[in-house]
Amino acid sequence: MKILSIRTEPVRCSQAAAEILFHVELNGPASECELHGRAVGPRCATISTVEVAYPFTVSEVSDNAVSLRCVIPEPNLWSREAPFGYVTSFEVRVAGMLTDSRGGSIALGPAKH
Repeated sequence: MKILSIRTEPVRCSQAAAEILFHVELNGPASECELHGRAVGPRCATISTVEVAYPFTVSEVSDNAVSLRCVIPEPNLWSREAPFGYVTSFEVRVAGMLTDSRGGSIALGPAKH
């Protein structure tokens, strides 16, 4: 089973908490695999931080897609002065065997209205 695409949907983002949905499209039935993910951070090239892993939870499953939810309490928001980011990783397993993995990154900022 392979990942075809990952779409990021910010739900809310403030200094209190950030909630993000990751919509993962697969090349086969989502019911035949396990999808795991996490975000690690905050990371900033110019500022020393303590990184924490934030696991994703399954929010919704459809035919060939899975939505994963991530909540980061008290996130470090991106700014020019402090460009914090979080590294994301996704793994697809079928019968316990790793069949695909992807990595990426996200920067969190105030929600745009």
